[in-house]
Amino acid sequence: MRNDMRLTYPLWQMAGILIILGFVLLVGYAGTVKTFPQGGFEFEISLSSYSSIFILVMLAAVFLYLILFVFNIAKHNKRMPKHKITMNTFKPQEYLEDDELFQDLTKQATKKVYTYFAWALPIMAAVYMLLPISKTWMIAGILLLAAGQYWIFYWTIKKFMSSVD
Repeated sequence: MRNDMRLTYPLWQMAGILIILGFVLLVGYAGTVKTFPQGGFEFEISLSSYSSIFILVMLAAVFLYLILFVFNIAKHNKRMPKHKITMNTFKPQEYLEDDELFQDLTKQATKKVYTYFAWALPIMAAVYMLLPISKTWMIAGILLLAAGQYWIFYWTIKKFMSSVD
């Protein structure tokens, strides 16, 4: 199980979410949207020298992330042909359902994530309705909520796996 990428898959998802978060914040602060009375809108991004450097760093991070992610999936699939990771399915790749023990572990982690969303979404909706929060920060909040989901799932699985070792 040590070389099983399904154990670290939530970390990969969190990294992807944080990269997307960087783009959201950059566009949120550098972009302006104008709407016209006749209909339609215009989107404009004004980049300073620091913003330009930041966007280049973010683009490099995206390419590096994608290369490493695809490489690690290929390495995992070569090492574990019975537990291949594929991107052509709606089933989350981090589910461990090899036997009854892992099915129960996945169920426990999924329950924790469900409880997290059952509390976090209504609280987030109330905060968004009561406070004047920009769309950028609303999207950032949703992305952080998604990263939290993967953290809970990873932490639950990792805690179990470290007690087995």
